[in-house]
Amino acid sequence: MSAELHRRLENLIRFGTIKTIHPAKPFTTVTVTIGEITTAKLRFLTLRAGKTKTWDPPTVGEEVVVISPSGVLEMGVAIAGFNNKDNPSPSDNLDQTIRVFEDGCILAYDVSSHHLSAILPPGGTVELTANGGVTVNANGGVTVNANDGLTINAVSGGTTHNGNLTVNGSTVTTGNSTVQGSQLVQGSSHSTGQFSTDADVTAGDISLKSHKTSGVKSGSETSGEPIP
Repeated sequence: MSAELHRRLENLIRFGTIKTIHPAKPFTTVTVTIGEITTAKLRFLTLRAGKTKTWDPPTVGEEVVVISPSGVLEMGVAIAGFNNKDNPSPSDNLDQTIRVFEDGCILAYDVSSHHLSAILPPGGTVELTANGGVTVNANGGVTVNANDGLTINAVSGGTTHNGNLTVNGSTVTTGNSTVQGSQLVQGSSHSTGQFSTDADVTAGDISLKSHKTSGVKSGSETSGEPIP
């Protein structure tokens, strides 16, 4: 076997680590350190690159395997996704699928507990844009813990809540609010506009529509107590 043929066979499949990343279009390239060798700029494997596309580049120091057609490294492609002592697996639970991002964000699903979680780092934000509307079906109820508040911008369709709604804290509504059912306020209520009702208003046992007063006095004197 000639030295050239031996070199090509050796270069068919090589393990290395990402040395540099070069963002560009139509595609980003990387260089890989293999022992004392640094490859030329190579393409790397992505999950989809057709009508459906994904963008998930490897990172510097990530272990990859370089597959080179005909044993020519310059024609090689890098395939990432190998755990090692420097980049260990985030879990050893076979029921979990986890995605950990560089800033600490964690997306996880556990098939045994049927639990999906998304944990963002401090200061992390979430934005969902759906011009056709958003529907949330939660038979077990919905709990929102928003220490700094919750903002919902429903421009044209408004927001509809079917079921009981409990709000612990302040609520600001810049549009119209319609309640089709009973409403209980455990605390103070203040209005800067007019308040109207087609039904009666009761304060304690006193009816606004049907109450009478006792001890009525004439002239400018003060009338007596209201009768429930």
